Amino acid sequence: MRFLRSNFSFLVAILFLASCSSMNVTEETVNANNVKTVKASQMMDENITYDSQAVFANATIYFDFDKTNLTSKSLQTLKSVAEALNENSQLRVTLAGHADERGTREYNLALGQRRAEAVSQYLILNGVSKNRLVVKSFGEEKPIAFGQDEESYSKNRRVEIN
Repeated sequence: MRFLRSNFSFLVAILFLASCSSMNVTEETVNANNVKTVKASQMMDENITYDSQAVFANATIYFDFDKTNLTSKSLQTLKSVAEALNENSQLRVTLAGHADERGTREYNLALGQRRAEAVSQYLILNGVSKNRLVVKSFGEEKPIAFGQDEESYSKNRRVEIN
């Protein structure tokens, strides 16, 4: 009996140590074709600070090559952003337009501006006050993917909402 108790204790200790040392690592890949949207939500907590509320408005809108029109995927995301901004009237956001590296610097700055303004117009049409939106363009200057392939280009054609 003593032998069984000793082995049982040993087995429990091994299982405990194994569970403490395990770690799950996940990786996400973003391509223009499989970008998913998440509905923004807010906890019903009166103690949320201004800084923590900003998290509800963060999003990225992706665009097709040389386009400024909003896709159905981007409209889903923007609907959630507009709802979050309308629920948190003290928040201000920056709409940062970006382009991939193809084209001249000047053209890409203008394209990033037009993309950010397209997002701004959608938010304004959905009840967000224009004075709560700052529109900027970085053109090709701040890529998040550095490859010279369609997957990298698709990640760089975006408007970041922060």
